[in-house]
Amino acid sequence: MKKILLGGILLAVAATTAAWSAESVQAPLHARAVEFKAAWDRHDAKALAGFWTADGDLINPFGRVAKGRAEIEKLFQDEQTTIMKGTTFVFVSDSAREIAPDVAVADWDVEITGMKGPDGAALPPFKNHVTVVWVKHGGQWWAVAARPVVYPPPPGAGKP
Repeated sequence: MKKILLGGILLAVAATTAAWSAESVQAPLHARAVEFKAAWDRHDAKALAGFWTADGDLINPFGRVAKGRAEIEKLFQDEQTTIMKGTTFVFVSDSAREIAPDVAVADWDVEITGMKGPDGAALPPFKNHVTVVWVKHGGQWWAVAARPVVYPPPPGAGKP
């Protein structure tokens, strides 16, 4: 009986610690996400790249790879002056969880509105999912890796 009681107490402590841990990273990572959105909406490539560690990397939803802050800035500069020019970054949802001390993963569901096709016609919102791995250095959270992706429909979806 004592083992069962001790096991229950340990489980409750672990659950409380896990919940506290999730809450402790959710707010600061949400704040960083909001800062990222503001930089996007300003089309500020330098500020966007400034969220990454010096050796961070990004693979955009079109498969372009950027390694290191300079390449990431160049990727954003290219996007923000062409296909993403004049767009707005909209969060549908965001969540985060700590996976180790000072390491967290965040998931964002976003829509980018205001894109235009080659003919200048308005495109529908560009829906994508972004997974960001964050590390905490000097009291601040920095992106180490980000993977925005566009999920395809399941095979056979939409067919009669």
